[in-house]
Amino acid sequence: MKMPDIPVSRVAAAWLAAVIILVVGTIALALLGGGGTETVGPSTFSRSAIGYAGIADVMHRLGARVVKSRKDSAAKLGAQGVLVVAEPSPGVSPQQMSTLMNAHTVLLVLPKWTGQASPSHQGWISSAERLPDSMARSAAQVANIEVVRVPRVSSWSRNEIGRVPAIAEGGIQLIKSSRLRPVVGNDSGMLVGELRSGARRLWILADPDVMQNHGLADPDNAVFSVALLNALRGADGNVVFDEVVHGFEEKASSPFRLLFEFPFVLATIQGVVAAALLLWATMRRFGAPLSPPEVLQSGKRSLIEATANLLDVARHRPIVIQRYVHAIVQDVARQLHAPAGLSDVALIEWLRRTGRAREVEVDCGAVLSRADELVAGGRGGGAPLATLARDIFRWKREVIDGVSGYSGVDGGDPQRGRQGSRRAG
Repeated sequence: MKMPDIPVSRVAAAWLAAVIILVVGTIALALLGGGGTETVGPSTFSRSAIGYAGIADVMHRLGARVVKSRKDSAAKLGAQGVLVVAEPSPGVSPQQMSTLMNAHTVLLVLPKWTGQASPSHQGWISSAERLPDSMARSAAQVANIEVVRVPRVSSWSRNEIGRVPAIAEGGIQLIKSSRLRPVVGNDSGMLVGELRSGARRLWILADPDVMQNHGLADPDNAVFSVALLNALRGADGNVVFDEVVHGFEEKASSPFRLLFEFPFVLATIQGVVAAALLLWATMRRFGAPLSPPEVLQSGKRSLIEATANLLDVARHRPIVIQRYVHAIVQDVARQLHAPAGLSDVALIEWLRRTGRAREVEVDCGAVLSRADELVAGGRGGGAPLATLARDIFRWKREVIDGVSGYSGVDGGDPQRGRQGSRRAG
């Protein structure tokens, strides 16, 4: 069976559409494929109840340099900074946690809650559930640690922070360990414990409620959290929140993304405009193509034709023919050595007599009169003017060379030339 013929234009259009879709898809993946920061979990990008966007914003407003790090967090601390590792995810590798814990100053916040994203409010959680104690023990990175839950705390027997948090009753999370020195605690356990190893200092915050977004609604918790971070960092130290433990790892910079960043986007726009102009210039045109302009020819013929066309457009043909006739008459008078001092009328009469003596049939005076009349009357079509030019030229050849010497090759009558030759013979 013979396949139907498909027009070439349709095939080209289909290929063009496919290329456009591929290019747009590539650019979209390059721009959007770097990983977003939308979350409802325990990170500084989260504005949910269990997030840490609030404390990051508070510290920033108080003048601290806050870094939400997605790569090499320890390298961003500086000399007096503090690294905050808030509720690391269970999937974080031990090697990764060990690297973070080896920073010179670390605040580790133990996990307590998990939340479900709200289907009706983006960035919120619809519910929160307590995590098992094993999750907190695993995140503590300290051997022989015990997680305890107490319904309430009336006071803290030891508080080096100097501020008292306001943790809601119903299950305050504390820790116990012989390896930790209590910073904030009582007989029930420690809210903040310290582990020192040489120059490194690790503080563990057992209950995240004092620092999470929902806890900062109470001013006491906000004041306690700020004092806790300031106690760890120097006067001008950075506050670095590690977000790699929450899955926000910085990807390698995409060359496509670079094309859409300032100032490279200016070159991208110029390239797109140039490509569009090139495509427009090479597209199939509608209708017959315009013929190229005529090439200007060089030489005397082209110069004469161009001059004649200009004179024709300016309607100067009668004046030009009149001057041509008068110039021929003056030239013939010079060649025949006409008597000097003759007036125009006398000169014309002398030339007439000379022409009759040489059997010239054309009357130069009549030709002059017709030329003057055409100019004076503003008339002068192509045929009368050409006749005047031909007659005066014929008169000149016959009166100078004789009738036998005028053969008609210059626009005259060949038969007339042959008859003159027989009379001369």
